[in-house]
Parts: sequence; structure tokens; C-alpha cells
Amino acid sequence: MFKRIYIEITNICGLQCAFCTDHTREARSMTLHEFEHVLMQVSAYTQYIYLHVLGEPMLHPDFSGVLDLCDQYHMHVQLVANGSCTEQYDELFRHPCIRRVSFSLQSLPYQPAGQRDQVFAAVRSFIAQASSAGRFVTELRFWADTLKDPQIASYEQELRSTYPFSGTNRKNSYRLMPNVYVSYEGLFVWPDPLSEDETVHGRCHGGIDQLAVLSNGTVVPCCLDAGGRISLGNIFDTPLAEILKTPRYISLTEGFRSHRITEDLCRRCTYRRRFKV
Repeated sequence: MFKRIYIEITNICGLQCAFCTDHTREARSMTLHEFEHVLMQVSAYTQYIYLHVLGEPMLHPDFSGVLDLCDQYHMHVQLVANGSCTEQYDELFRHPCIRRVSFSLQSLPYQPAGQRDQVFAAVRSFIAQASSAGRFVTELRFWADTLKDPQIASYEQELRSTYPFSGTNRKNSYRLMPNVYVSYEGLFVWPDPLSEDETVHGRCHGGIDQLAVLSNGTVVPCCLDAGGRISLGNIFDTPLAEILKTPRYISLTEGFRSHRITEDLCRRCTYRRRFKV
């Protein structure tokens, strides 16, 4: 069983944030038929799915239909959103599948100039409503390094002046109100296939505790392979059970378990430093 599987229902996003990675994949959203096919495959391995790799999930042309299917398959869903799709917020309260909604507030400076304050206000309205409903957890995310940006810092200070920021048992996490938290995370760097920072020793949870399915059906070991460089197979063509028996998947996971890195992209991924060898 996997702790989570990422399903990229769309790789389309209305923003162009500097911290996001580039990719050359076709702009694409899964059809509901394709998404249900994926759910049927992954439900044998996990009940916890994250509806993102790249893209803004609420921009899916039938986001409500996606959540209906998640309800039907009894999935536990986490969303990471940039706050731009405020018209979809009420939809989240209709679906028991939703377990956590996270807003990446470091994206606020990349919202259209005349809409940043409105997006921030809508997020604040949503967290108040979500807290009162008590059905799922809501998280506001900042990358600590981005607080050097005066615009981001001003929004963060507005939160501090309004909410108590009570400490929790999680590092760099604070409670604003019941079921609503703010977290400060370290900025990560997307793996660079041309990086000279390379090692063959290390371990990771990719492929072991998590998988990701890109919008075109490509299965990759983790959510940082947004370009689909470590293609383990295509779930639209090959059952997931068979993909998990392929030599490439077995080599990758057995390598991580013995602290060997077999894939070139993984050897250049600095996220590996978070795990002890």
C-alpha cells in the first residue's frame, strides 16, 4: 500500500509563478472517463490521493465531476490550490471526500495585480467557513524564503495581526482557529537533469510510499518528476499492477531500500538530502 498517490487531473494553471518548474508536456486535463479509470487502478493500493503535480486542480473543466467520483470510490482527497478559483470554493463543502485543502500563498504576487487582495480576502473567508463547518483541515502555506518579498510579508503580517498563531506539535506550524493552520516550509528546488550535484548513494520515499500519475497517464515515482522523465509506464495502456512489476520500478525501489540511487534524475534531486542515508 502507498501512503499517497498524486493524480494530476490537469496540468493547466492560470498563473506563471517563478518558483514553479517548466515542462514541455501538452496542456491537458484528464477526462472523467480517464480519471475514473485511474481511480479504479489506484484504489487497490491507497485511499489517499492528492489531486495535483502541476496545474491548478480547480481549473479542471468538470471539477465537480472529479469530486463526485472521489466520493463514489471513498477516496480521501487533499487539494493544493493557488487561491485563484474562488468560484469553486463552495463546491468543496458538498463532498465528503475532501480531507485537506492547502493554499500556496507564496503565489499571491503572481495573481493579476488587481485581484491579489480579492483572492486573499476570499481565502480568509473560506478558512472561516471551513473552520465553522469542521469537516476538513485547511492549511495556509508559506515558503519561509519567500517572506523576504514585501508583498508576501504584508499578507503574512495581516494574518498575524488577526489570528492567535498558537503553536502546535508540528515544527513551523501554527493554529489560527479550529481546523485551520498556517505552515512555513523550506523552499525546495525542482530536480535539474543537468545539475552537477550528483550522487549514487541515498534513499527516498519515491515509488515506495508514493506514486504520481500525470495528466497524460504517465506513472512516475513521485510528485517532483513533473516532466515525466522516469516513466514507469502509462496507466491508460497498462494496468498499474503490471507497471509495479516492471524492471525499472523494481530497480528503483530496491535501490532506495539499499541506499542506492539508480535513476539519473533522482541522483540530481536535492530533496534526497531530507532523508538519512
